[in-house]
Amino acid sequence: MTAVTIRQSGGANIVSIPKAIVKTLSLHTGSKLELSIQDNNIVLSPIEEELTLESVLAGSPKTCFAITEEDKEWMNDKPVGKEII
Repeated sequence: MTAVTIRQSGGANIVSIPKAIVKTLSLHTGSKLELSIQDNNIVLSPIEEELTLESVLAGSPKTCFAITEEDKEWMNDKPVGKEII
């Protein structure tokens, strides 16, 4: 068990989640958590993120979407066999 201390930042009371716990639960900055009270205990539970193409691609470097000369050649090639067009 890890002990944490409640701190104040602006008008909010905050606690830090240790890096080992974040890693174990595959969380990251921006992960959404549900906060509840159960049997007089504070419980944080990860909220499953719905994956969308947009959210998956958002983590990709923008350079990987650039069209290369090789891409242009491939897109302009004529069919060479029995491809369905």
